[in-house]
Amino acid sequence: MFAAFILFGTEAAVLVAGLTLAAIIAVAVADRDDGAFEVATPGAGVPGGVLVIVLAPIEDPRTAGVLAAIGDPSRPEAGDRGLLLLAPARSRAIDRWTDDLESARYESQRVLTVSMATMAAAGVEAEGRVGDGDVVQAAEDVLRSYAATEVVVVARAREFERPIAELERRLDRPLRRIVVEGGEA
Repeated sequence: MFAAFILFGTEAAVLVAGLTLAAIIAVAVADRDDGAFEVATPGAGVPGGVLVIVLAPIEDPRTAGVLAAIGDPSRPEAGDRGLLLLAPARSRAIDRWTDDLESARYESQRVLTVSMATMAAAGVEAEGRVGDGDVVQAAEDVLRSYAATEVVVVARAREFERPIAELERRLDRPLRRIVVEGGEA
């Protein structure tokens, strides 16, 4: 840009800067990794089991029972370490632009608390975390350090179809979906 400015003037420098920016954006988009998630390998000090992505609160004991059956340690594919509930802190675009993520975190904490309480009332042990607002990114973040044997998504019907399809495409392990309607399975 500096050489273009010196040799050809301001217009040439702006043109070179624009072309450079376009090239950087093209390389960044082309380098985007949409491959399979990197999932932690089970071993000493690496927690694992069934990852449950909670996009709607688990309020029904029947849903908790279904999750307990999926995470049953006697099932070889379930692993022997339990359930991890992940509640993404979903926010609106305007909230992200204004850095007002407090309400999204509060709502995800509420969903997680209700879900954990329902699981505890049903006698099911589980851990819980709040994750990134992007469902796919939240799952990817957790799977780097959590050796999930399978992933379960709890959501209302016809909600989050795109991120669930993206998860299914990028996961190298089973993905199940539990549909809840108005809090019931």
